[in-house]
Amino acid sequence: MKTLRLSALLGTLVFIGTGALAQEKVRVSYSSRSYSSLPAYVAHASGFFRDERLDVELIQMRPAISSTALHSGDAPATLTFGSTVGAIVSGFPFKIVTVLAEKPIHHLVARPEIRTVQDLRGKKLGVSQLNGTDEFAAHAILEALGFNPKDVKAIALGDEGIRREALRKGVVDVSAISPPGPVQLAQQGFRILGGPKDVKIGSPSSGLAVTDKTLKEKQDLVRRLIRALLRGLRVIHENPEATKKIMAKWLSQSPQVASDSYDLIVSSFSRDGELDEKTLKAVIEARRRSAKVEKEIPPEQVVDFALVREVRKELGF
Repeated sequence: MKTLRLSALLGTLVFIGTGALAQEKVRVSYSSRSYSSLPAYVAHASGFFRDERLDVELIQMRPAISSTALHSGDAPATLTFGSTVGAIVSGFPFKIVTVLAEKPIHHLVARPEIRTVQDLRGKKLGVSQLNGTDEFAAHAILEALGFNPKDVKAIALGDEGIRREALRKGVVDVSAISPPGPVQLAQQGFRILGGPKDVKIGSPSSGLAVTDKTLKEKQDLVRRLIRALLRGLRVIHENPEATKKIMAKWLSQSPQVASDSYDLIVSSFSRDGELDEKTLKAVIEARRRSAKVEKEIPPEQVVDFALVREVRKELGF
């Protein structure tokens, strides 16, 4: 009888212990398999989500689908930035709660015969979709280099692999490509005309967004996601070697390509998870114009950085 009681007690303790350590499953969408989502992959590879008792499933979705999945709750968080801001401007009840890449990680890559941005006048710009994040990145780089984006014609082609092939075949003359693409294309004779270091006003490419309902009713979940992502950002900025190893494994790159890519993108990532007011207003205005929304959109309708500020204090960042 004592043995049975002891077994029952041990079984109860194991059950309680397992329950206490149970991880909450969360789907987080992202738009493309590129380094704009790197902080999330660093957080995942480093066990930072696991530290928060989260079993995070990172799922690639087209931008329009990610907004739908966010709204329905099928993927209660997204890293997709541009289309999410566009959805907010159009009336969807979402909030950007953390910014990961405050500048575009994209670089403007042109065919070998294009020597300067001025040679792009009247040429074709390959984009994933009209008014997508990569097109906004291209425009930001062009403007920073003193070129009017209206002097190129945007051609919607689809994913980056298709745009790179279109560049090779001369279907388009230039495209905003994210690493490791620029490194690989440069090795083949294509020209990198500009990138994040040239951009004066940021054009963010990733950030954590949730619905207003999730932010209100599941604040602890959002806080834990933010904490893991901030730790991922800290690794990117302070531990280059660990970051490069994760990059190489994630996209099946050589150590050299990962290292070269890191040097191109590290300046794009936020250090504090926020956006400066000037950049935020520019982002909202650009999306408002593209969506042809006449009414003014206040920043507080788009972002809520209260939690990321609290988490930074908790982490001592």
